[in-house]
Amino acid sequence: MRLKVLGCHGGESPSHRPTSFLIDDELLLDAGAVTRSLSLNDQLRVEAVFLSHSHLDHLKGLPLLCDNVVGKRSGPIEIVVTAGTADTLEQHLFNGKLWPDFTRIPTPEAPVVRIRRIPPNETVKVRGFELLAVPVHHTVECHGVIVTNGSGSLAYTGDTGPTDAFWATLREWPKLRAILCEVSFPNASEALARVSGHLTPALLAAELEKIPAVRAPIYVSHVKPGQEEIVHQEIAAIGDPRLRFSRLMEEIVL
Repeated sequence: MRLKVLGCHGGESPSHRPTSFLIDDELLLDAGAVTRSLSLNDQLRVEAVFLSHSHLDHLKGLPLLCDNVVGKRSGPIEIVVTAGTADTLEQHLFNGKLWPDFTRIPTPEAPVVRIRRIPPNETVKVRGFELLAVPVHHTVECHGVIVTNGSGSLAYTGDTGPTDAFWATLREWPKLRAILCEVSFPNASEALARVSGHLTPALLAAELEKIPAVRAPIYVSHVKPGQEEIVHQEIAAIGDPRLRFSRLMEEIVL
């Protein structure tokens, strides 16, 4: 499994790109930076997108991806989401007002994208992968995901504050190669993190106590622009050897 970090920040600036991870050139985990980070040819290779939730920084590249590939694909891109996120996409994004309805363009029979609703806590097959969406704690419906292929599994939290079901699932998960975990704010902003459904380094440390036997590396992402230095210092102070930092456009073989 090859992982490419297209975006790993909790916001955007000339040097920050919102969340998006690419697996084996064809499966996106969130789409915040897909069109900023991939060439047009590489955008055409994307076959499926798992969206953890409906917030703009996690899907902002998706409508532009549709616009870039329309008329150039032989089949639709599969948008893999749980029911609440699917409803938001249909009502508020692909509605012909905010953006063209690419679930019906160029034709309803052969659209650019097809939204696929999946149930939480149930493994589904997506292309050559198996995906398990697990609810996490955020301000809107949000799911982390465990992605598995023949070589092992990658877990991604999406956006979350303190949560339980996701970590409980990982405690028993075989062949876990890596975890992508959000940390958005420094410890001094814990009240803001809690009310907005995010983690600080101190909150992350408490979450890691829920998976003491998991030895997979944990890549921290989603830090808010301008907060990297203090958050990195506070993460390092935890002293957990599993912790690492996601780096923009980094490629990792798992």
